[in-house]
Amino acid sequence: MNPSNSDAPPESLLKLQREFAGHLRDPESLPAPENIEERRMAIYRRLFFGNLRNLMAKNFPVLRRLVDDETWDGLIRRFMAEHRAQTPMFTEIGSEFVRFIEERQPEGLPPFTAELVHWEYLETVVRLHEARLETITVDAQADPVENAPVINPTTQLGLYHWPVHQIGPKFQPETPLDAPVVLAACRQRDHTIGFMRFNPVTARLVELMKASPDSSGRTLLTTIAAELKSPDTEAVVRSGAGMLEKLREAGFILGARKADQ
Repeated sequence: MNPSNSDAPPESLLKLQREFAGHLRDPESLPAPENIEERRMAIYRRLFFGNLRNLMAKNFPVLRRLVDDETWDGLIRRFMAEHRAQTPMFTEIGSEFVRFIEERQPEGLPPFTAELVHWEYLETVVRLHEARLETITVDAQADPVENAPVINPTTQLGLYHWPVHQIGPKFQPETPLDAPVVLAACRQRDHTIGFMRFNPVTARLVELMKASPDSSGRTLLTTIAAELKSPDTEAVVRSGAGMLEKLREAGFILGARKADQ
């Protein structure tokens, strides 16, 4: 016996597993395995579809409210039959649905669907982020300009051409925005989710805070002033001080710590 193959299942079992999984994903096109009672297969089909249908409805509640039951069920069945997930993690199935929408662009959905599901999934990413905010050492009252501002590690940003943060049953735009918008989400210390719209300068500041966590707010804002070719660096720093305070009030900055000199 070849030791490398000693734990491999027999070919007959592999064949059964493939047929079983294939039928659950696409029962209309792929027959059920032989010698399995139809009553049992029906239970498996119902549970598999029902669980996935409900999971996606929880992950993407806005999209679910925008489409009727027939469209939603058809979308889930297409996802089951056509998409091959790249992750085995149950909590990451939502990201596979986002990828499915982006790649397949199913017909019959609003034109903003791909961006909407991306925005909705950001909340899931933030909520399940592994960071433990209570373990992060920070002075909540320290000046984030003269010290190093501490970014909330759960912060996630997205660039959107549709007003996805406003879309709902009563507002479904037909054309994209004149200019894209940057939206952000983070998990607060009380485990609620905070949202905020960023202008390009704020988004750049957050990027710099992530890239240079030991730099003072003044250093980061001076970098931005240079990038903007501003003739008045101190004016940018003064404006940025207010920006940092707003980020702290909104929970995107946890506080500050002594910066590297």
